[in-house]
Amino acid sequence: MTTGTPPWTPPDGPGTGVQPAGLWWDAVKVPAVIAARALDLLGEEDRGPVVEDPYGAVWYWLVPPGAAADWTIHRVLARGSHLALPPRGRVRGPGPHWRVAPDGRGGFTDAERLHTALRAANACFKVCLGCQRLTDEPVELAVIHGAGAGRTHYACPACAPRFPRRRDPLVDPAAVRRAIGERRTWRAAIVHLTECADCRASDRGCAAGRRLLRAHRAALGGG
Repeated sequence: MTTGTPPWTPPDGPGTGVQPAGLWWDAVKVPAVIAARALDLLGEEDRGPVVEDPYGAVWYWLVPPGAAADWTIHRVLARGSHLALPPRGRVRGPGPHWRVAPDGRGGFTDAERLHTALRAANACFKVCLGCQRLTDEPVELAVIHGAGAGRTHYACPACAPRFPRRRDPLVDPAAVRRAIGERRTWRAAIVHLTECADCRASDRGCAAGRRLLRAHRAALGGG
């Protein structure tokens, strides 16, 4: 006698039914605004079952088990997780419902195509520094440079007027020259102060050390 996993079917009852992830499908959890854009990008040909949860402002894409195991762009509900699915015929709110209803053949969205669509949709949105919501009309506030890749701050059109704009110093030639000068004078002062016996022995330091410190303060704009 042989046994196996029966074909997947959505809940048949009048209410939602909890099913385990990792058995028939894994579920990719996506913020609603990004999910709607991704659905448009996928088009009509590759739309497997999608659950919309308006209460949580998220959608769940059902994909074959393990197909999204190495994804990092969105959370994936796999074995060990459970998801409340709407009954077969519920395609409208107010609660969780099928944004894309199952086709009755047990098919799911192709994970590779979904990944491509989600990456493209992600690129259309930024997190607003003010309200912390996703916006597809980001206003650039400031470019922050650091030892790593740096980062850019954005705001939505409603929050942007609350924040002062900061000019990117790397697109301002004068600021670039100042930054280079600051680094050069800082290095010269540090090297001297660590090698000069007079500077190490006295808070006042030697004449050369004081001159290098004055040069560094001038480069910083402190005179």
